[in-house]
Amino acid sequence: MKQNKSLTKNSIFYIIYNILNIIFPFVTGIYAARILLPENIGMVESARNLVQYFVILSFLGIPTYGLREISKNKNNKNELNKTYSELLTINFISTCIFGILYLIIIFSFPIYKQDIVLYLLTGILIFLNIFNNSWLYEGLEEFKYIMLRNLIFKIFSFLILILFVKNTNDYLIYASITIIGTAGNYILNIFHSRKIVKFTLKNLKLKRHMKSIIYLVVVNLAIEIYTLLDITMLNLLCEKSNVAYYSYGMKIYRILYQIVNTFTIVVVPRLSLLYQEREEAFNELLSKTCKIILILAVPMIIGILSISDYVICMLYGEAYITSSYVLKILSILLIISPIGYLLGSRVLLVTGNEKKMILPVTVGAITNIILNSILINICQEMGAAVASVISEIVVMVIYLLLSKKHFKIKNIRKTVYNIVTASVIMTSYILLISIMGNGIIKYIILVIGSILVYFTILLVLKNDIVCEFYDKIKLKVGGGKKWKIMKN
Repeated sequence: MKQNKSLTKNSIFYIIYNILNIIFPFVTGIYAARILLPENIGMVESARNLVQYFVILSFLGIPTYGLREISKNKNNKNELNKTYSELLTINFISTCIFGILYLIIIFSFPIYKQDIVLYLLTGILIFLNIFNNSWLYEGLEEFKYIMLRNLIFKIFSFLILILFVKNTNDYLIYASITIIGTAGNYILNIFHSRKIVKFTLKNLKLKRHMKSIIYLVVVNLAIEIYTLLDITMLNLLCEKSNVAYYSYGMKIYRILYQIVNTFTIVVVPRLSLLYQEREEAFNELLSKTCKIILILAVPMIIGILSISDYVICMLYGEAYITSSYVLKILSILLIISPIGYLLGSRVLLVTGNEKKMILPVTVGAITNIILNSILINICQEMGAAVASVISEIVVMVIYLLLSKKHFKIKNIRKTVYNIVTASVIMTSYILLISIMGNGIIKYIILVIGSILVYFTILLVLKNDIVCEFYDKIKLKVGGGKKWKIMKN
């Protein structure tokens, strides 16, 4: 195995991978929104929502646990093969169990039986999990392969969408698009994995993984409740159109969230190694990742508050304007969720304290259920968004209380000052451009100009993260004198 793969390159590949994962349903959603309209969109999103519960259960926490175990054993070929075979076998058993349970449920309840074809179609995603070994590639830091494979199937699926979704009756075809892309990715992964690991059924010890896996399936289910339960309760208490409004606001939020959170995903394999070997380097990497999260999240929040109304109407049409209010409420999570994820669940995971992760996510899930039952009845999709924000804040606070003894964030104060200064100047620029007339040119100038203003100010202030990135770009394009970076 190759060692010391570039975190910068991995981050770029993983950013592209995650953007594809989010932008694909985002782009297909733009197309589908104008053809299928809110009612049919709401039907498809409701079916996907139910399926996602069973997908998470069938995972059994293996994507998270497997990433850690593969990264720990990647230099030991025998142990790598054994760990991979054991986890893939557990994954097969759990997928069959929860897939059968899903079929029993959709044939037992009238609310699902009336759209049984749709629920059977989307349910294929559960059984496809049998072939899901993405955690192998993430643990081995094979992010370039992950990105290229994903790109191929996303393009293929998009072409199918354009060719076959033509009117409001084509919602079943629209529901099939994700399935096609997922099936292609998973099956190719299985064939390609034979070049990396050897699957065997001999002398497997499945039991040794079960304790950690059970902890993580509880954690993952509780985490997903923040979004899944929102749509479930909206589906039960409101109209299908309310589900669509919430889903489309959430789609854009998730694109931005994945961009911010990509850096935390990429560093997890490296954190697992550093925690065992070098405590100082472990804290430095955590500190650097925290700074990146703040640098990216703050201008995104400002941008959402400034132009989300225009963006939503331009993409989906004026019928979806309510989605912009959902997006504005959710925007605060661009800071809350990645920080909680990095310093909470990831720190507890790499330090072997995954059992402690159950408390914060359980409290968060209970908080979410209570708030949803109250707020959805009062203000529908916006109530669901508020419930998600409050629940995530609760989770983050408890995570930090549990994990704070395992890490030390260094030199963050100057970064915060830099961000505040750059944000104030960027906001002033936005207000100045906002007095111009309406139109797409205005918003292009606003977005591009805001980005340039923000990062130029950070560069002038000698922010260490931005200057380091700037130096790497200069060296790539022909060298140049490095900025002298003051320590924070």
